[in-house]
Amino acid sequence: RARDPEVELLQGELLFLRGEYEAAAERLRSGLDKAKLQNGEAQEVRGLADLAASTAAVTRGFVEARSPGGHFIFRYRRGKDEVLIPYAGEALEKARAALGADFAGISPGDAALPSTPVRVEIYDEVADLARVSTLTLREIETSGTIALCKWNRLMIVSPKALVRGYPWLDTLTHEYTHFIISRVSRNTVPIWLHEGLAKFEERRWRGASGGGLSPTLESLLAQAVQKKRFITFEQMSPSMAKLPSQEDTALAFAEVYSAVEFLHGKFGWAGLRAVIKDLSQGAQDLRAVAAVYGAPFAEFERGWKAWLKGRKLRARGVLYTDKLRFKKAAGPGGQGSKKAQAPGDEDDSGEITDPKARGFMRLGGLLRTRRRLAAAAVEYEKAQALLGGAHPLIALKLGRTYLDLGDNDRAAAALEPARELYPDLAGLSAALGTAYLRKGDLRKAVPALEAAIYTSPFDPSVHCGLAGAYGKLGQPALASRASRACELLGPRTERP
Repeated sequence: RARDPEVELLQGELLFLRGEYEAAAERLRSGLDKAKLQNGEAQEVRGLADLAASTAAVTRGFVEARSPGGHFIFRYRRGKDEVLIPYAGEALEKARAALGADFAGISPGDAALPSTPVRVEIYDEVADLARVSTLTLREIETSGTIALCKWNRLMIVSPKALVRGYPWLDTLTHEYTHFIISRVSRNTVPIWLHEGLAKFEERRWRGASGGGLSPTLESLLAQAVQKKRFITFEQMSPSMAKLPSQEDTALAFAEVYSAVEFLHGKFGWAGLRAVIKDLSQGAQDLRAVAAVYGAPFAEFERGWKAWLKGRKLRARGVLYTDKLRFKKAAGPGGQGSKKAQAPGDEDDSGEITDPKARGFMRLGGLLRTRRRLAAAAVEYEKAQALLGGAHPLIALKLGRTYLDLGDNDRAAAALEPARELYPDLAGLSAALGTAYLRKGDLRKAVPALEAAIYTSPFDPSVHCGLAGAYGKLGQPALASRASRACELLGPRTERP
């Protein structure tokens, strides 16, 4: 029966889910040619065959590596992305253990703690994510979608494809949470709850569930509460990636995170597991939440929004929109055409909306390129006086200028307020970590430098600095890992 078209179609789908993309496309097309399918069915199979073929093209030449515990298989292209693998492997192994406990007991077997290795694919550029998924490039860039969990694997775009990177280790854990939720629930959890749980767990690899909203998300949620303008749960379906802007997507994530936080605060993990278990047994999402909440779903929504209002969320003035900025690839590997620059060296004055501050910033940049550093600092300080000390782009320019002047105290003072508001901007963390390294304060330097890697891991000076710091702190394994990354990425530009 191996040549039976229905068998071939099933084999093709199985091969696709196992990551054997070329064989999957061949088997699906062979079965499609022989099978007598209705137009809708034929179109669906043809779409899967085309997706398998395009995925095969994107991943051709990928190499494989396993995580330390062997529970994850990474597929990626040799080069800079090799630096991701040790960090990703360690983070996902920690996430696996933590999520295995959080979602235990919902379903029988190893659903919450899979024994079969999970595939993780890392793509060079954002266009590749469009080629291996059903999302368009426009949808990806509009919504800020950077990763997916679908077809039995995790898929992320390399942080090198973005101008300032993104929290890629949190994102990997977020997508792995989706993977586990789908398994334990038999794929019955609605999008809003799926995304809320994944957001609630995305820092699980480095700590407890939750972790709070970032200042930016808190501000978006505060404005939604004040204006009574929410993205409805219905609008989030069938995918957050279909929302019309990165701001709407960010607000939707803030909402669903807070909804899960609200449920968790009242009923703990026992309550969240009860909701998922009811869903896995066929209950509708409204009834499953209502059963745990003890009141109709509409009462849950009112209670959640009242709780949000009572939290007195802070709506900070918008100094800077830290949405994802994708690079435009100019050749194979998505490396782009511009020469790489250190974070903070690029001319990003166009992102300053105040014309006077923008002029000071541009003049500071011109002076800095001519190594007139003291004069450059004066111009940056003028811009900072107009916009406040927490503007991340000006703080980074000023902090790096003080570092070049050897004034580490003033560098740290310039960087700290901005980093508090924008913890996911790697340049701020890298510069602040460097300031602490030079001051000899390793206990503050290490977390800052590690935070830079968690967002944009391709600055060799960060790894080189960490290698020396870990060595002095008596952590040889971490020092060795950082040294290997330092050597892979380039010459040592900063090492204590």
